[in-house]
Amino acid sequence: MKLKVNKDSMKFKIIAFVIFALFIIGLTIALIPLIKMLKTSSGREHLAELIVSYRAWGIVIFLVLQTLQVIVALIPPIQIIGGMLFGGFLGGVLSVAGVWLGSAAVFGLVKLFGKPLVEAIVDQKHIGKFKIFQDGERLEHIFFILFLIPGTPKDSLAYLVPLTNIDFKKFMLYVFPARIPAIVFTSFIGSSIRGGHPVATAILVGIFVTFAVLGLVFRERIINWLKRKKEQFSQKVSKNKGEK
Repeated sequence: MKLKVNKDSMKFKIIAFVIFALFIIGLTIALIPLIKMLKTSSGREHLAELIVSYRAWGIVIFLVLQTLQVIVALIPPIQIIGGMLFGGFLGGVLSVAGVWLGSAAVFGLVKLFGKPLVEAIVDQKHIGKFKIFQDGERLEHIFFILFLIPGTPKDSLAYLVPLTNIDFKKFMLYVFPARIPAIVFTSFIGSSIRGGHPVATAILVGIFVTFAVLGLVFRERIINWLKRKKEQFSQKVSKNKGEK
């Protein structure tokens, strides 16, 4: 009986995964015009005007776009547009809310479909690089640092976290907050651009680029340091268990 239940469950997961994969493919094709629009300054300006023209619905449209950015992982970051449309504070809040919704959706989808979904969406290079962080203790602290490092593939990491022993509560309380500073900061860049403050914009962009460069320079060193710390901690835990 148990074997039959497992087979039925596997069939359901396969069918659900195929349906979801077809949905993602269709959604990606449908979003190609939007992706092209977001890649140019004129396209972003046109999108901003389109969202504003819908007034109250503009917030809903923006939240949907921000949520899809995390799920599809192909849409360029739109936090700057949020700042241009709604100001630094409100734009930042809406962007954080959208990324939170997208992260929650990804977490639930990976828990439902498992590793096949992750392998279908996330680059194998990223899966291999962060494979060592799939089990062990205090992983939420490690992933907090990984999400905090500029230049790490955060949307890909969002797909990898549910494969670990980090539960949804720990993810949202201890890991997700690491994404907030960069989201809010880029929102204020958008607000400064829309407000016509070239000096402030140049300063904010300069700070952002500086941290991005530092992230690119030291990212691998930090990841390797985290790997060593994890291995040392795992060896220490194993030794303590052996002594008991």
